Amino acid sequence: MNIVLCNKYFFLNGGTEKYLSILLQHLPACGHSAIPFSVRYAGSWESPYSGYFLEPPADPWQTHLHKIKLTPANCVRFLSRSIYSRTAQNALEKLLDAVGPVDIGYVLNIYNYMSPSIINTFYRRGIPVVMHVGDYHLICPAYTLLRNNRPCIQCITGNYYHGLVYRCVKKNFPASAVRVAGMYIQKWLRIYDHVSAFIVPCFFMKTMLTTAGFSAERIHVIRYPVALEDLPVSHPKQQYILYFGRLSPEKGVDTLISAYQRCAPPADLVIAGRSYDGEQERLRSLILPAFRSRIRFCGFVQGDELSQLISQALFSVVPSRWYDNAPLSIYESFAHYTPVVGAAIGGIPEQIEDMVTGRLFPPDNVAELADRIAWMLADPKRLENMGRAGRTFVEQHLGVDRHLHELTTLFRGLRS
Repeated sequence: MNIVLCNKYFFLNGGTEKYLSILLQHLPACGHSAIPFSVRYAGSWESPYSGYFLEPPADPWQTHLHKIKLTPANCVRFLSRSIYSRTAQNALEKLLDAVGPVDIGYVLNIYNYMSPSIINTFYRRGIPVVMHVGDYHLICPAYTLLRNNRPCIQCITGNYYHGLVYRCVKKNFPASAVRVAGMYIQKWLRIYDHVSAFIVPCFFMKTMLTTAGFSAERIHVIRYPVALEDLPVSHPKQQYILYFGRLSPEKGVDTLISAYQRCAPPADLVIAGRSYDGEQERLRSLILPAFRSRIRFCGFVQGDELSQLISQALFSVVPSRWYDNAPLSIYESFAHYTPVVGAAIGGIPEQIEDMVTGRLFPPDNVAELADRIAWMLADPKRLENMGRAGRTFVEQHLGVDRHLHELTTLFRGLRS
């Protein structure tokens, strides 16, 4: 099959791009063509199709909203990319004309920089569209289902105006207005009716989408894959606990820092990830003087360096306060024989088997997380067994071959 993969970033930004890189590498190995369609940002991976990519809505180095200089011209371009973009449609038309017959359009993360308008481009050509849903952009103006750092589901049945009333997008009225207007316009245009199937990584996400009115028959649960063959050799464990991932308020890293300082364990805390909107500085301000040498920030880490960091950790922590759907960091930890302590929210309880591959705790509960940290460190042999159990889970359920079989079976069914 010829499969066009649509994603707004064509460089390693987060879990979606890790998934994209697996598809780009392994679909051709199975006899399929993987054709990327993205935005031509500086630092993007090389591709023979990059000439068909969209121009960025602002400077090529301004890859994220918080970095974009909001000049009048940039605001106009960003507005169209957020709602409905003829520019994006025209660019995709040129790519489709160049590559010949296409069997499937697989849409990953296109929000704000490419726009859902490209769904209509595939639809008009009779190409089935499959959409991977990794967050809550379809049902929440802020995409996190959070308001004032607390779970909120007021908008999911289509009453998006709450996002404007509470200024849910970056606490900014104009940004919230653009996002809310875009969601209403896309709803009225019925763009998502042209999606043949939605893929979600957990049953919690399926429940949220069906609650929002999406047909359950169109929603398919397929877990993220882990490419075990690409991992370097594991390293001996060292005396530290790890958080790795995005540094932003919904991730709950402040809860982790408070819990760590509460229990004062005999292991350091290492925090790795890209900071957004000054989050790292805010987190640093929470560290008490006695812990400043024991809590370390590593910044954004990737590749073999990240693999080593994960494999040497005693365990990792996913302290999310939002409905985290299925953090890839949990599966990556398991793949490195590293158990996980995770908040019991969203899809996380589907990933972690309590007291087998890790521990669960009530979200945003400092005392309970401190208790789980102490429990994990109390028995090194138990910790080792949990790491092995996590690795076994990945080997049995999350192989790339299994994922691609489920994915391409769905694709073929839509073509028949």
